[in-house]
Amino acid sequence: MSTLIIRGTLGNSPDLNAPIVNFNLIADPETHKVSGSVEINVGNPTEKPYKGNVTGTYYATGYNGYVSQISLNGYIPSNNPITPIEFGFNASMALKADGTGEGSFNFKDIHQEQVPVKYTSMNL
Repeated sequence: MSTLIIRGTLGNSPDLNAPIVNFNLIADPETHKVSGSVEINVGNPTEKPYKGNVTGTYYATGYNGYVSQISLNGYIPSNNPITPIEFGFNASMALKADGTGEGSFNFKDIHQEQVPVKYTSMNL
């Protein structure tokens, strides 16, 4: 198997006030490792998005129509350059072959479950 590039969105993207996670990931199906970056818009269009690096796991699955499962973890730095705080982030996504899926994520005081995932992937 070859390495995969996976890019997409986790969250209710048509709603401008909903929290959304944009992700850019590289997954290695042989080692089940994934790494990359996320950009988190917390739902306030005037607030600058949070950006940071994440790592996690990638597993192929055939359960309930999903082709793969991704879990992500990381610490995302604060937008305030004066305060060096990092916020914990974790997410999980179940992906279908048609570029859609379902997922959940936790960041700061935001907890979203069963939100849509839209993604594209390509082999390296």
